[in-house]
Amino acid sequence: MKNLVGRTFTPLLLGVLAFGHVAQAQFIERVIKANIPFEFSVDGKIFPAEKYRLVRVTPAVLQLRDAEDRVLAVTMTNSVEALRPPQTPKLEFYGEGGRYVLTEVWQADYSFGQQLHLPKTLATAARRKSGHTQIVAADNSR
Repeated sequence: MKNLVGRTFTPLLLGVLAFGHVAQAQFIERVIKANIPFEFSVDGKIFPAEKYRLVRVTPAVLQLRDAEDRVLAVTMTNSVEALRPPQTPKLEFYGEGGRYVLTEVWQADYSFGQQLHLPKTLATAARRKSGHTQIVAADNSR
């Protein structure tokens, strides 16, 4: 009986391990370029208005890079879904009192975007709808 179980589960376990690496290798880095015309923050760090690249390095990790491709910030994200995918890439910012925080990143023609975590003070304000949303158009070119 032990031999039968071993012969059945060993190939199955090896197959699962092998396909796990294949699935991970198939992940494609997604890049969005944007000229952000105002000062904004990501994970509590403030960045000036200029050109940036946002790179999804894994489904739950987003990097903010400068025009020279240097990593400025790395943040964890949640997946968010739209009923209709945007036709062009876009960035969404939550703004209040002249301060903007990057909240969502959307690729063109994808129903799923990345949602960044808001600081507690802004998350409370966002629930009260006391601020506003600012959209910045972007492009997918590398």
